[in-house]
Amino acid sequence: METITLKVKKREKTGKKMRAEAGKNIPAVMYGKDIEPSNLWVDMTTFEKVFASAGTNTVVSLVVDDAKPVNVLIYDFQTDPITDDFTHADFYVVNMKEEVEAEIPLVFVGTAPAVKELGGTLVKSIDTLVMRALPADLPHEIEIDISKLKTFDDSITIADIPVNKNAKIILEDEATIASIAAPRTEEEMAELDSEVDADVSKVEGVADVEDGEEGDNKDESEKTESKTEEKTE
Repeated sequence: METITLKVKKREKTGKKMRAEAGKNIPAVMYGKDIEPSNLWVDMTTFEKVFASAGTNTVVSLVVDDAKPVNVLIYDFQTDPITDDFTHADFYVVNMKEEVEAEIPLVFVGTAPAVKELGGTLVKSIDTLVMRALPADLPHEIEIDISKLKTFDDSITIADIPVNKNAKIILEDEATIASIAAPRTEEEMAELDSEVDADVSKVEGVADVEDGEEGDNKDESEKTESKTEEKTE
């Protein structure tokens, strides 16, 4: 696999001074087992390209200034809720000889005959998988071929995924990844179109509220009558 390299710079300042000097850089932090955390600057455009290739499960060779490259995973990141631009990144230093856990995205490919020919609906039960392996053995993504789904009884489970023997999926083999839901029958559609009883007086709690309002109105009426009698006297 081609090495993905990302060059970054050390960041000394924090707070308002940091934001003032940010420019096109985003703040980041590098940390790991038995490693002192380091504050970094990362060029936003460069990071976007690296993230598109590596995601959160592919090892990146991180070069801090002119220091020796360090193997890391993009462990976490934050984005702006409006622009969707990256605003922060976390780099976790990994030991290439020690297993790690990472979330691997699933990519669904092909066409399911049960959808195209029988009118069914593809149901994706899982979009990502947590895998445990040495950093170099973690796949960037896993393709799920849905062309195997030919009938409404077919499904794809964890057991159907071909994975590296050195990697382990943290989920039971019987767990369903994808299946096909049959189209609704005419009877089911008719039932959906039937009128719904909209008598809210039968809803629990509504009657009590109405009774309470009636009681309040009655009390107000009695108070008004009492005041009228007092004035008359």
